[in-house]
Amino acid sequence: MTFNVFAANRTEESVAYDMALAIASKEPDVTTPESLIERIADLLPACREAAIEKYKSEDPSRFMMTIIKR
Repeated sequence: MTFNVFAANRTEESVAYDMALAIASKEPDVTTPESLIERIADLLPACREAAIEKYKSEDPSRFMMTIIKR
């Protein structure tokens, strides 16, 4: 089954943040709000890159054609 990550008008940034939060929240050494924010900030650049690549692969506008009836 194919899953569209960018359904419901998700943005690359919101997907990247959710990815960073999911990864950071699983790390046992992240025990305070401050350490969580720091870890999210560390992970965001790589998560942004991954989200942008995924968005490019899902972007339906790349495949759209306008058909004009005459």
